[in-house]
Amino acid sequence: MIYLDNAATSWPKAPGTAEVLSNAILSPLGNPGRTSHSAGISADRIIFELRESLAHLFGIGDSSLVALTPGCTSALNTILSGFLKKGQKVLCSSMEHNSVMRPLMQLQQERQLQINRIPSEPESGYPDLKAFEKLLDEKPDLLVLTAASNVNGIIFPLEQMCLTARKKGIPLCVDAAQAAGEIPLYPENWGIDFLCFAGHKGLLGPAGCGGFYIRDPERVRPLILGGTGSRSREEIQPEIMPDRFESGTANIPGFAGLLHSLNFLQSSKTLYRAAEERCGRLCRRLHELEGYRIIGRSKDRDYTRVFSILPEKGNLTELTAFLNSKDIAVRSGLHCAPSAHRVLGSFESGGTLRLSPGLFTTNREIELLIESLKEYRWLTLKN
Repeated sequence: MIYLDNAATSWPKAPGTAEVLSNAILSPLGNPGRTSHSAGISADRIIFELRESLAHLFGIGDSSLVALTPGCTSALNTILSGFLKKGQKVLCSSMEHNSVMRPLMQLQQERQLQINRIPSEPESGYPDLKAFEKLLDEKPDLLVLTAASNVNGIIFPLEQMCLTARKKGIPLCVDAAQAAGEIPLYPENWGIDFLCFAGHKGLLGPAGCGGFYIRDPERVRPLILGGTGSRSREEIQPEIMPDRFESGTANIPGFAGLLHSLNFLQSSKTLYRAAEERCGRLCRRLHELEGYRIIGRSKDRDYTRVFSILPEKGNLTELTAFLNSKDIAVRSGLHCAPSAHRVLGSFESGGTLRLSPGLFTTNREIELLIESLKEYRWLTLKN
């Protein structure tokens, strides 16, 4: 298979991940933080080393401020639900994923939130920074920003926007689902209060892994309460970190896989340079391709390895099915981000065909994709 759906979940995973997962299931691993036997201590070690690795990746001084979750959606729901109060004002971008917008819409109904959106350039999705600064003057209680779009890959000027918000004393939550492992992210240096991330995309980990960094844990009520293995005499949730946000049994096999992938990425820096070269090749080939329109990509902006295209003839469903018949995995539709498609002008067409090559995509696979797109165009012209 030619796998070009890495914006949804990465594949293949880091070499050796399957073996790590298998060993984590076949070997006795106990419940972390709850036992003194060797199996439990082995689980404790995995969790500790993973937390330390994530803190190192994001430049976080105190690893206990990193909470582990089943994914970025879970992390975002925890922060948004636990931080926002009745009648507060939220400012977000126009390029947000539904993992942000659906919780906000629900909270708007339940807590009468006021929600404003930062306008973006229709040709790229890049935020209007002048409008952003004016909207900050309205003193929102929380700013929510995507670090990079899952629709067209636009990278926000995150450091600049974060520091601007910090100067005005506005708390900031960043959705880094598409950015973690792809671009530098330094929440403590940039004044980010909450950084939510996925483990199964750019970090190459298994599904069911993610987490968040939190600057001040006391400002957020936990979403899930229960057993943590700590302060078991008490029937109230522990306030200590990270236990405050980590009730229930952790996904030890998944987190062991994520730790393995982080170690792999740390020792494989040349992979990124090669992947960027292949991404540039795909970008050039798509621009040369007749019969297709590239959505939301301009020369003067920075992007992750995500492309959205539309055929001039035919339709997305037929094109996706045709590529599937060639064993090329892509995704078509609105990609759980209708607001982004409204900005880019692709909402009425039902979205786009998204191409998201990964670290292991080859030049040959890119050329086979281009040949298949040419063949589909020829078939639509013939008919």
